[in-house]
Amino acid sequence: MAALSPQIRGLQTDEDESRILKVKVLAGIGLAKKDILGASDPYTRLSLYDPINGELTSLQTKTIKKTLDPKWNEEFYFRVNPRKHRLLLEVFDENRLVQEHLSSQTTVTAPLLSETCF
Repeated sequence: MAALSPQIRGLQTDEDESRILKVKVLAGIGLAKKDILGASDPYTRLSLYDPINGELTSLQTKTIKKTLDPKWNEEFYFRVNPRKHRLLLEVFDENRLVQEHLSSQTTVTAPLLSETCF
């Protein structure tokens, strides 16, 4: 049985200078306590941005319930232009009673994208 091809999000295949970026979200360690009872229900949101047009696409990991040390081990694929795009990774606490609380975030910019795309 053939393996399924991963879904690739972002640019169209005919865009100049586009590359495939594979992102593997492994885990979070020692996340901030956001729930009243002390544990969080974290997930990571990955957003591909173009400085001119804003957000192109976003995906998210599964929510891991009641932990401050989640293990996602999920892979995502984006078609990007390494010279133009930024990848924003944000960790949220899923909370159905109030708004989601941001735990942490980081942005991967052009120099790093250029080195890691294939």
